[in-house]
Amino acid sequence: MVNDGDASRKMRFLDIDLDAFLNHVAHWPEGGRLDAESFHPWAEDRLREFMERQCGLSRSAPIDGWFVTNHDGAFDVMRNIVEGGSGPLEVVHVDAHADLGMGDPSWVDMIKRVGRPLADRREPVRASEGLNLGSWLAYAVAAEFICDLTYVYPKGWGDDLPPIYFPKGDKTAGYLDMKSFTRVGLPMMGSSPDYHALCGLDPDFALPPVPFRMLTLDDYTAAVPFDVGLLCHSPDYTPETSDRLIPIIGEYIRFKPEAAA
Repeated sequence: MVNDGDASRKMRFLDIDLDAFLNHVAHWPEGGRLDAESFHPWAEDRLREFMERQCGLSRSAPIDGWFVTNHDGAFDVMRNIVEGGSGPLEVVHVDAHADLGMGDPSWVDMIKRVGRPLADRREPVRASEGLNLGSWLAYAVAAEFICDLTYVYPKGWGDDLPPIYFPKGDKTAGYLDMKSFTRVGLPMMGSSPDYHALCGLDPDFALPPVPFRMLTLDDYTAAVPFDVGLLCHSPDYTPETSDRLIPIIGEYIRFKPEAAA
């Protein structure tokens, strides 16, 4: 097993998407629940092994947490925690998707937004070209909710990292490089900035780097205990048969009543 992070104590946030615990990954669902004949959830014993042995959680002492229907709700949860005085979070993102915006136009908004005041970065536009289900985590990094990020993904996947959020497009650099391009004369591809050209340019402004690492679900083990957790239902990315895993996870993460209703 490979450990994440180090022993320094920040608030540790375990962010789980239910779609991580399936035999296949859905990238572009057409709406409604996934086909239960094609997408099979984990067995209970495998899930408990992950929660207990790999994440270090216990049914006898569950951590506090939240239940959200769609993953963009985690942005609001993190904002409330950080603005409540916790400071930036060490986040472990357990998900079939990186949620950094691969495949949508949110990066066009981001390369402007990163250079704006912090208050503006914490109130982003919610849209296909802004904060959405697949880009919310990039916006959380840009809002300085996160000081350390580990992406835990199903084996054979994990290739959905936007190069523009890494230094010179290098996804192996070991940190996220959230940056802004606002100068006149940027290279263009039609009416939009040229994505691939921007990856190689020096930015006009950049936020402090955020350490980033990737591990498969099989290889991950927590180095430090978690303080809080969150489970996202993601109904469009999971079959109904996955719902039986929710109360099991709820034995390890004590969902706040207002969020779990």
